Amino acid sequence: MFEPTTSLCAPDSGDQYQFPFDPPYDIQLDLMRTLYQVVQSRQIGIFESPTGTGKSLTLTCGVLSWLRDHEAAVEQDLIEGISKLKTDIARQELENSGAVDWISGQFATIGVKNQLSEIRGVKELRDEYYKRLTELKKKSTEVKRKKDSTRWLKQVSKQQQLETDSGENQKATGNDGYLVEDSDDDDCDEVEADAESSKFKPVQVIFCSRTHSQLGQVIREIRRTDFGKQIRLTILASRQNMCINPEVRKLNSNALINERCLELQKKCTKTTSVDSDENTRKKRKLNDKCPYYNRQMIDDLKNDTLFEVQDIEELVSVAQQEKACPYYASRAAVSDSQLIMMPYQNLLHRKTREQTGIDIKNAVIIIDEAHNLLDTISNIHSQEVTLDHLQQVRLHINAYKTQYFPRFSTKNLLKINQLLFIVTRLCKLLEVPPESHTGSRMIHSYELMTEGEFFNLNLLEILQFAEKTRIAQKIHGFAQSIPSPLLLQNPVKSHPKESKGTSALKEYLKRLGNGDNKKSAANQQSVVDEVTPSVEVRKPVANAIRPLLAFLECLVETFDDGRVLLSYDRKDCQRSSMKYLLLNPGARFEEILTSCRSLILAGGTMHPVEELTEQLFKDCPERVQLRSYRHVVPADAILPLAFSKGPSGKELLFNYNNRQSKDLLNELTSTLINICQVVPNGVVCFFSSYDYLEQFYSNLQESSKLARLEERKRVFREPRGSGNIDKVLVEYSHAARISCGKQTGALMLSVVGGKLSEGLNFSDELGRCVVVVGLPYPNRTSPELVERMRYLDRTLKPSAGSEYYENLCMKAVNQCIGRAVRHIRDYASVVLLDTRYCSSEKIRNKLPLWISENLQCFERYGQAHGSLVKFFKGKSSEK
Repeated sequence: MFEPTTSLCAPDSGDQYQFPFDPPYDIQLDLMRTLYQVVQSRQIGIFESPTGTGKSLTLTCGVLSWLRDHEAAVEQDLIEGISKLKTDIARQELENSGAVDWISGQFATIGVKNQLSEIRGVKELRDEYYKRLTELKKKSTEVKRKKDSTRWLKQVSKQQQLETDSGENQKATGNDGYLVEDSDDDDCDEVEADAESSKFKPVQVIFCSRTHSQLGQVIREIRRTDFGKQIRLTILASRQNMCINPEVRKLNSNALINERCLELQKKCTKTTSVDSDENTRKKRKLNDKCPYYNRQMIDDLKNDTLFEVQDIEELVSVAQQEKACPYYASRAAVSDSQLIMMPYQNLLHRKTREQTGIDIKNAVIIIDEAHNLLDTISNIHSQEVTLDHLQQVRLHINAYKTQYFPRFSTKNLLKINQLLFIVTRLCKLLEVPPESHTGSRMIHSYELMTEGEFFNLNLLEILQFAEKTRIAQKIHGFAQSIPSPLLLQNPVKSHPKESKGTSALKEYLKRLGNGDNKKSAANQQSVVDEVTPSVEVRKPVANAIRPLLAFLECLVETFDDGRVLLSYDRKDCQRSSMKYLLLNPGARFEEILTSCRSLILAGGTMHPVEELTEQLFKDCPERVQLRSYRHVVPADAILPLAFSKGPSGKELLFNYNNRQSKDLLNELTSTLINICQVVPNGVVCFFSSYDYLEQFYSNLQESSKLARLEERKRVFREPRGSGNIDKVLVEYSHAARISCGKQTGALMLSVVGGKLSEGLNFSDELGRCVVVVGLPYPNRTSPELVERMRYLDRTLKPSAGSEYYENLCMKAVNQCIGRAVRHIRDYASVVLLDTRYCSSEKIRNKLPLWISENLQCFERYGQAHGSLVKFFKGKSSEK
């Protein structure tokens, strides 16, 4: 990677950043300048900029301005470097011609010539790279022009029909396509690696956020700048978001869509037997070729994607018109993109990152909405498997092994047997839990391997075998093609009577055993013995083996970085499970940190940030630059209040011990009624849990105060689970904006950490006041939380666990606070109902800067209520 010697300086004005709104706010200009300097200096930036301050637009303008200047500096340095070296060589050769010690002079000249050759090589690769991009852009323009022709469209349609007819005439392969075969692709991999190393690799910017909708919003912001006409941008998403094949899209899970997509790439036609009844069989053809997986069409769509900024919806729409797969088109465009947009789960998981073709070496990485980065890393690298699932895996592998036993090589059979042995031992650990452990227990991964008696197996080799042979896909495809009894689960041996499904399975295996191979027959009988207890039909999981392999991948990591939680369910053994918990997210993040050029973490509420620096950046604290910005709205547009007592003088202390207090619930009711009397339009109130929200609402109904509250505000509740949140939001939005008699607006009862606490805007009339009831501390007795706190106490400092516990609470509070005040002309009040907000300076310091600096704490309710009345009267008079 060529690094220019020119030192870049951050521009001083908004127009130099191509910022669409001139002049930018002071905090926006400062953020762009600081980000520019952080990237140039290869540092780590942590930026807290409240929602509504144009954070995403500011981040992209800052980093793309640096990228523009960096690419120009690379070109200038190459040209000047070559010119300077040529001059040096000419001068040295002139000096050597008349020198006595001409040998030393020639040696020095050779060294300079080698430098010149190296720089020329870089420039030639760079020129070739941009020449190819120019040709691609020209080709894309020509293809677009052709596509406007009806004749061209007919030709494409005819070609697709010919390809389909050709596919239907292929020879049927039956189930042989699922056989694991020996192959050695190492040489091919080396050739591909050499080819990649000989290419010019410019600096790329990788922009990550939590959801596709947030990425789409950033793309729309980029279009408002001049960069939207210049940048080569690619957005990556899952097949579930991008697949345009209607037969695949109708599948109800991402896992099923992935598996079906991979199966369709085999481009073959199968002939399968389907029993319509006991006496009649008829054959049907299953076309296993996806009509949208066309290399030429995908390549054309890739070029369109590369040279025209599109969000996911637009890309999918164009792909449907062109009948080309947008998922593979976007992946093909990655290597030529300057800006890559993706959900941050795709970046943080190494295997997913590599499969997508993302190269983080020397890249500038921006992670937006990074307030939950540590928890996200831990969750991505944790994996749970249940006994029900493990038994299904065992059944599938056994059936697969029975089918192909005579045809396996010795090497492949060994690995399959090892995998089957591991699954069997894991099942036994959950089927027969120790009598002394009735609930759960936490163990090291090496203890699991020892108890399971597979500590002497090389898990890394087994995983490499699985990846190389794609055994997960093949076993899944095989399981979908065989009679349904093989998809049965294997529950506890409580019904000795043979089921109809088991009889069918025996018959199927008997047919397989008609050959002379005694070993195969013996193996088939062992499979029958394994599945004989099956008496219950359960819906099969989508590719049962993949979660198992993900679990084994966790076990090969450093032993001290994680633990395994074994949970036993005495009532339903099938629900017993084992879960790998990652305790050290820094270990998984280290590769990203050491490979990328610069890392930017940004969010509306990044406080508290100490745990980020302690867990992720403890080895490089000197690289970290922290900036926390105030809101762009005037100070008098936000009124943050902390109530210590309610209207009757009762202390507002919503801790665990007071959860059942009727008096406290009544005091909360009175407080909310008074707030709703003062605040116009919408009020959003966050509770610590769904249970406490329901408890409060039940008390409202029992005390007959619900009717009194609804005289002023129409009351809504956030639905639990998979409730129709969209419908509730539409009705709330309508009610919050209207006044009907005494009723002015609406009250939304929500939950901290629920659907409404992150990612949704309650701007203007939808959120004139945000109320947070208590401090939403998580359950401290949770085995996962206990083990995580214990690990932090041991590896960081004695108080690190408690600090982490408190930070979980405050990050959740800060996300709720961030729902209000979404733009510069907005205004709202933030009310924190708990005496601990007033009494603890430590808690207050963990609030966002724009809240903590102006937070008013009141011991007497009357003072707090008076401040609230004065604030909204003043806003009413301004209108």
